[in-house]
Amino acid sequence: MKRILTVLSLGLLIAGLGLGCRKPKTVDKTIVSSVLMATADKQMKQGKFAEARLTLRQLEQYLPGSPEFPKAKLMLGDSFFFQSSPSFPEAEVEYTSFLNYFPRHELRDYALYHRALCHFSSIESAERDQTETRKALEGFQQLLAESPGSPYAGEAKAKVVQCWRRIAEHELVVGVFYVNVYYYPGAERRLKALLETYPDYVDRERAYFYLGEAMRQRLLSQEEVAQFEKDYAAKLQKEDLKSLTREQGEQFTKDFTTYTTDRIKNFRDEAKSYYQKLVESYPGSEWARRAADRLVTMGTDGVKEDLDS
Repeated sequence: MKRILTVLSLGLLIAGLGLGCRKPKTVDKTIVSSVLMATADKQMKQGKFAEARLTLRQLEQYLPGSPEFPKAKLMLGDSFFFQSSPSFPEAEVEYTSFLNYFPRHELRDYALYHRALCHFSSIESAERDQTETRKALEGFQQLLAESPGSPYAGEAKAKVVQCWRRIAEHELVVGVFYVNVYYYPGAERRLKALLETYPDYVDRERAYFYLGEAMRQRLLSQEEVAQFEKDYAAKLQKEDLKSLTREQGEQFTKDFTTYTTDRIKNFRDEAKSYYQKLVESYPGSEWARRAADRLVTMGTDGVKEDLDS
């Protein structure tokens, strides 16, 4: 009932001032826009966000050229952002609309910051898709690039770090998952890319340990075997290995065995290197102790004793 009365009263106000049907010869739109803005502002402060939106929509619809129009566009975003049950997607739409309407407005940094916050507030756990995290990161970076002196720059910088950490954590979670489901080539690619791409944000203890785990158990993938066979056939100037002579087949078996043995040895040596990095860089951690146990099992003498001493 209150909403209906609000709509009616606003309609009467606008109609009475000539904005509803016919316009009288003299209408002071400044007074109308000021009244609507004052009403919306009061409603926002009282927590009546739905009613404030109705008021602001009237101003948006009938007075797009008024001095209050930019603030009304911004307040529409705030009405969704600050209500008791925020609707961040709708808030993001309104902040984007403001930025499109007023690309050089003095409050652009406010809109950029709160649009990024809409995505930041919608970030999923590290196990889930990180689309919102990446959008938030882009938003905060845009603010910092455009307005490095903005009063929101400090908070934006802090949230950029949080976004990078969440993305790095997500990549690590995927890598660990691959290890747990025995997909070691995928784990290797994911964890190596993680260490290279996010060196300042990754949890290196877990990354080193699980990369070691992947390489400790890694065998040749089907893709690697297929590539070896393709290259071997090309060396013999054959389309495939089906037409090998007996002697060529025996030589292929020897060469493939040597290749496989060398590759697996390299995998194991690489695993040891990651365990060793963990032991040396984080000697007091539980991950380092687990890595030391792996090194002992793999035949690296003295590591566990040195760590315990």
